[in-house]
Amino acid sequence: MGNANKDENRPGFGERAGTFFFNKVGFRLAATGMMALMAWYAQAKSVTIAEFNAAYASIPLVGIILALVFDYGLDTGKLYNRMLGRGKSGLSKLAFAFGAVFVFFMTFTWLLAGTITLNLATITPATLVASALVALIVLLPNTGTSEWLLWLWIAETIVTGGAHLTIFPAIKLLNMALTVLLGGGVLG
Repeated sequence: MGNANKDENRPGFGERAGTFFFNKVGFRLAATGMMALMAWYAQAKSVTIAEFNAAYASIPLVGIILALVFDYGLDTGKLYNRMLGRGKSGLSKLAFAFGAVFVFFMTFTWLLAGTITLNLATITPATLVASALVALIVLLPNTGTSEWLLWLWIAETIVTGGAHLTIFPAIKLLNMALTVLLGGGVLG
């Protein structure tokens, strides 16, 4: 009788194959699709390497550190296990993965844009490609224990001669708050 309960709870071959597909193959296909979409967008908007270099080098150091911490938390913490863990259907895992990458992409784009509102029409295509690259690297498994985002940022900063070097993001709301607190008034 003990063995009968074991057999009832054990997933069948089809269920195991579906889980393998969504965990291994499906996730890789989704990541490849996102990379292809990034490449297509960059090509359609004629984003040059020089524009990408400037956009990536203009990411504030705090933003890179935030991405590294988030990536480390995804890869070594429980969030990634929840995203692709047991007990969920493959489709819900992929949906959660896409949702996580979209939220991080929008947050990172907002951080790079440095504005209160996120108007995608005013953001350069190179900035969107740089944000998408960071979001994709954060989503990919086994990247959280390496600092590739930081090393790429250092390389891009060297290539651009430090012309875009920033430590903290220039969010206008923060600048306005500091101006008011320091007695400069709202209109400065």
